[in-house]
Amino acid sequence: MKLFEGIKRDKTNADIGWMTSKSEAYQYGYLRAAEKLSQDFGQLDVRDKDSLIFPIVFLYRQHIELSLKSIIRILDHRFGNTRTDRILERHKILDLWDEATDLYGAYLNQKQPKLVFTNPSLVKERGIVNEFNKVDEDSFSFRYSTDKQGNELLDGISYISLNNFQEQIASVNKAIKDIFETLYHAEN
Repeated sequence: MKLFEGIKRDKTNADIGWMTSKSEAYQYGYLRAAEKLSQDFGQLDVRDKDSLIFPIVFLYRQHIELSLKSIIRILDHRFGNTRTDRILERHKILDLWDEATDLYGAYLNQKQPKLVFTNPSLVKERGIVNEFNKVDEDSFSFRYSTDKQGNELLDGISYISLNNFQEQIASVNKAIKDIFETLYHAEN
């Protein structure tokens, strides 16, 4: 049997063959994995909390990165843009945030969709993304304990409150969700 193969009548089979694009499933999957892994976090023993915080934060970050890249692709398509930069090949979420929100703002100004689900200002959310970017600019800090030179990552951070992190990152995720809602309801 192959490693990635379904089994007849196995309730654990995940059906991914029907998807023409898996992008939304990846985005949703990383978010749901972070949420699931966070359930009852306060009840976990110290070792679990101290270890699971890294994959949880990484999963949230990955969701944000993939979502921003998707927004950029959607808006590039709607504007007929041919991208010459390499922003979509990189992991810098602040650059992705700025590009996605700039394109989104231009889209709102040019197309003036009837339904707009976002708040007029995303300053607070950008600040949160910027803070995340300062700690994990290239998506290494919550995947690896050291950088490529062997230096410890997350140096200077002693505690991470999952409740605080989730509360703040929720506003970023809501803004992203609202951008998608606006784009889905607007005419192409």
